[in-house]
Amino acid sequence: MEKLDEISANTDVYIFSGIIRNYFLNIYRKRDVDVVLGQEIDIFKEFQNFSIRKNSFGGYKIMFPSGPLDLWFIKDTWAFQHSQKTLEFHLEKKIPDTAFFNFSSIIYSLNKQKFYYTEHFVKFLKNKQLDYVYDKNPNYSLCIINTLYYAEKYNLEISKRLLTFITNLYTKNKYNYQTTQIKHFGEIIYTDEQIEQKIGSLLLVK
Repeated sequence: MEKLDEISANTDVYIFSGIIRNYFLNIYRKRDVDVVLGQEIDIFKEFQNFSIRKNSFGGYKIMFPSGPLDLWFIKDTWAFQHSQKTLEFHLEKKIPDTAFFNFSSIIYSLNKQKFYYTEHFVKFLKNKQLDYVYDKNPNYSLCIINTLYYAEKYNLEISKRLLTFITNLYTKNKYNYQTTQIKHFGEIIYTDEQIEQKIGSLLLVK
């Protein structure tokens, strides 16, 4: 956080994703921090004393002793590259609209020390029901896996809308779920048979 505070003197710093979700779910555990920067900086100069490697979609994973920092420039994020070109205007108000899950449709501006969120996030806090916000995504197989994973891990109900969405993805496409999980989690959480069974069970309940 000290380093992010230092960087915020030269660029807008926005914290988003899991660390904020866990905060509002009263889950306090050490995890990675996801950050979007409004303007470009020299990553290798700013973090010269840390291990740095490229992460998904042009971002960087920077290894701190306290845990990893995943960092992107807003212009390199997938949502900005694919139809959200107006993000440079009122950036903090637009980023939450590009989240896939409703519990991720919130960011924290370090510069302004203020949360920005959508009505989808407020609804999630009230009903603890997992849903989607922005249905365009570069990794639909991970959307399916993460829906099952987050619902199970945080004991969340899956909305009918999200269930219909991932079911359509599952039945109409052939994804390599094992490769997806290894790349994202570093291990296989669900076998193909377990994925089929879990989706089938959810459909029966609905």
